[in-house]
Amino acid sequence: MKAILIIDVQEAFLGERHTDAQYQQTMAAINAAAAQFRRHRCPVIVVRDLSDGNDQSFDNVRELQTEPTDIRIEKMFNNSFWQTKLDEILKEQSVDWVLLCGNAAEFCVDATYFGAVERGYTAFLLQGGVLAATEEGMACIQKVRPLVSPDEIPSLLA
Repeated sequence: MKAILIIDVQEAFLGERHTDAQYQQTMAAINAAAAQFRRHRCPVIVVRDLSDGNDQSFDNVRELQTEPTDIRIEKMFNNSFWQTKLDEILKEQSVDWVLLCGNAAEFCVDATYFGAVERGYTAFLLQGGVLAATEEGMACIQKVRPLVSPDEIPSLLA
């Protein structure tokens, strides 16, 4: 089974980027990928980072399309697996393959990538579905992490 992890797509981290073209493209890619996973009845897991607070500013951005069936995880550390029930949830769902997307490539997305690999999951990043704090961070992550094109998702989930 495959799952998509949408990491830290929150107002506190991304609110100032709402009008940015790359932000809009990334959100469209995340929403389209999540919709594909839902259509194939694969888990969609939305992760929120609460290490800096838990007021309204830490809500998901308004552009992120979620469904009541999505699984929600709250975390206090960069790695979405660390001191959360994510690993347990994935095992309960028989997930062995995860697609990561969200924010920020060089921090929480990368830490979660390593967390997944260390626990035996096959892990990929969604091409065009990850934001970074810096252009250099994005360039680096695209060179060193395995990517899945949005066009490949339907065949991967079939």
